[in-house]
Amino acid sequence: MAILTPLSLADARRIGALYGLEIADVRGLLAGSVNSNFALTLADGRGQAFLRVYEEQQLHAASREAHMLEHLAASGVATPQPLRRQDAASGSEGAAFIAEHAGKPVAVFPWVAGDSICQARVTPDATRRVGAALARVHLVGASFEGANASRFDLDSLDQRLQGLRAPGPAASAGLPASTLPPEVAAAVDELTGRLQRMRAAAPRTSGPETLIHGDLFRDNVLWQDGEISALLDFESASRGSAVFDLAVTMLAWCFGDDLDPDLAAALAAGYTSVRPLSTEERGRIFHESLVAALRFSITRITDFELRPKGSGVYKDFRRFLARQRTLERLGPEGLLALLRV
Repeated sequence: MAILTPLSLADARRIGALYGLEIADVRGLLAGSVNSNFALTLADGRGQAFLRVYEEQQLHAASREAHMLEHLAASGVATPQPLRRQDAASGSEGAAFIAEHAGKPVAVFPWVAGDSICQARVTPDATRRVGAALARVHLVGASFEGANASRFDLDSLDQRLQGLRAPGPAASAGLPASTLPPEVAAAVDELTGRLQRMRAAAPRTSGPETLIHGDLFRDNVLWQDGEISALLDFESASRGSAVFDLAVTMLAWCFGDDLDPDLAAALAAGYTSVRPLSTEERGRIFHESLVAALRFSITRITDFELRPKGSGVYKDFRRFLARQRTLERLGPEGLLALLRV
């Protein structure tokens, strides 16, 4: 991710003062795919803080996310609790947590020590811990009432695909041509067919909903001394299906060249040790896994493939097309057997 909104030291000091922080230095972080993120060095050797400029969310949405994180952290979920402004006017929208920079909302968080791990270092013990942490998000998040509905149901994904088929989608993404690159166009055709088949085979009931993370990839989990120190980036959090969230996490953590049965089974075991799956949820997990693979195939086309390369993080949509084909090869019974649920 490029730093879309620069932050000078003077601006960092102005914002830091709202939270009672004296800032000595500011450094941009190439992390995430949506927002601009910065490390703030605090004066007098007091360590660091983390500052996020919300590039797409408005004040109300950023404030809602901050209140959600406070709710989760207060109930024991390992996620940094946003700092409250010291000058916040009681009752004013967003004032408790959110500042402003360049006309965009800003939040500041305590710095959490830890590192993300590469796929080669993912072990069954790691996925078991991730599964248990995700289940705690779902249990605690069930009592949070301010989350939006998911933006990634089949209807929303269909709209994204139709947008790619509309005249000039490549041009609107900053490319010179008025048509999609041939490989992307072929992928859009393939994904459209898959979406239609999923819609026809979708379970009749939607199942119970709770607060879901929606994006618990390896770079959104920090580790220290073999334990999870923080779950990060609840930008995609919403009301949704817990088993969809579990499927997203499985696709993110349990694939190398193929779906690793030991990693996947450990993830499911960690999850169900905290929050057992209902019979209805077990029946939905294959469908939700297909939807999760479809979602990231599509969003990696819209968010990465059609943007200029070389300006930040790039994530390849082809990886999730491969995951989708693997799931289809396994089928519903094969996936349940692999997960051992």
